Amino acid sequence: MSLPIVAIVGRPNVGKSTLFNRLVKTRQAIVDDTPGITRDRLYRQASWNGIDFMLVDTGGLHVGSDDVLAVKVTEQAKIAMEQADVIVYMIDAKIGALEDDVRIMRDLKKSPKKVILAPNKVDDPDREYESSEFYSLGFDIMVPISALNGLNCGDLLDTIVEDLTPSEPVIAIDETGVAIVGRPNVGKSSLLNAMTGENVTIVADLPGTTRDAIDTRFEMNGKKYVLIDTAGLKKKKIYKNQLEYYTMLRTVRAISRCDIAVVVVDSMDGLVAGDLRIATDAAELYKGLIFAFNKWDVVEKDQLTADRLRRAVRDKISTLSYAPVLFVSALKGQRVVKVWENIERITVERKKRIPTSELNNFVREMVERRTPPAKKGKFIKIYYVTQPEGDPPTFIFFCNHPRLIERPYIRYLENRIREAYGFKGTPIKMVFKLRK
Repeated sequence: MSLPIVAIVGRPNVGKSTLFNRLVKTRQAIVDDTPGITRDRLYRQASWNGIDFMLVDTGGLHVGSDDVLAVKVTEQAKIAMEQADVIVYMIDAKIGALEDDVRIMRDLKKSPKKVILAPNKVDDPDREYESSEFYSLGFDIMVPISALNGLNCGDLLDTIVEDLTPSEPVIAIDETGVAIVGRPNVGKSSLLNAMTGENVTIVADLPGTTRDAIDTRFEMNGKKYVLIDTAGLKKKKIYKNQLEYYTMLRTVRAISRCDIAVVVVDSMDGLVAGDLRIATDAAELYKGLIFAFNKWDVVEKDQLTADRLRRAVRDKISTLSYAPVLFVSALKGQRVVKVWENIERITVERKKRIPTSELNNFVREMVERRTPPAKKGKFIKIYYVTQPEGDPPTFIFFCNHPRLIERPYIRYLENRIREAYGFKGTPIKMVFKLRK
């Protein structure tokens, strides 16, 4: 299903990032500490009352400014508002609504989308009472908050998710959703065209829920797929200076709907931070993952070039080393069949299950070989593990102190499971639960 998007907007210094940081803590997201990948992303998955959504932070809105940077930041905020399902407009309750706020809110009131006015810096009950004056701005929904100390942030989340439900699934249960994602101009359209060429029966084109995308439903080798395209961009004149930001928002939507993400990389550029951000998004959402280095036909290479690029992927983000790395030329059709072969293989891997008795014997041997390190004077014991049915592969470990198990030991368990059972191309979900 496509995750709804909630955008936090407002003038500079009203507390948008403080609110963003507080709200994303409502869900314990799995993130990687790789420098430069997660630090500068301004979107995160959040959850409240069982509803998942994508929260987008934005820069400050500057009205009428001629500053080049201010104009670009404002354009990005407007893109976020256009893509969003819910808009949270923040103002500084201590200062009140300024002229710029009034001009921005005049446009927001015309929007068909749900807009929540959130006066921020309401740090005590008296100020909360005084904030009722902001109802005069004409918004039907208002929640006074303090992003700093958390006042009414739960009420804000209740209001956000009140009418928010994931988009209806376009992908049926017996179909595999494949998203073709990547930075602008890396050859996504060319790869899509090559993948849906010969030997593919296109059943139907259907509107997707990624705003401008058209999903393609087709069959290959007796299996059913839905190809989620993120290549086509509309209104290019509006976003010509903000193409990557716009692509990012559309990519987030596409990844949330797919089972497997094919990250297209420009072989001439090599693996850059933008590629890694996209791949990390897919991993955090537990999607299957393939790196497809495109334009391989025009790269000056020797017999070791491919190996060097594979090592670069492992070195730059070792947690994604399970993802296959392919070298293709969409334009020439070279090795595009390898993309399909890996999609089919990953589809099977994501549904693989290990018998419970075999799994417990294996985990017992792993734990005996390397026991979890004690922490805070407490010894950690893992009693047993199960793998429930589902996609992606999920392992539930029952232990006495689940919160004390640290990430290096979790990686150790995951790596040993992969060495023994594969799970090539798919993240593994590791869950630790308390059993006294």
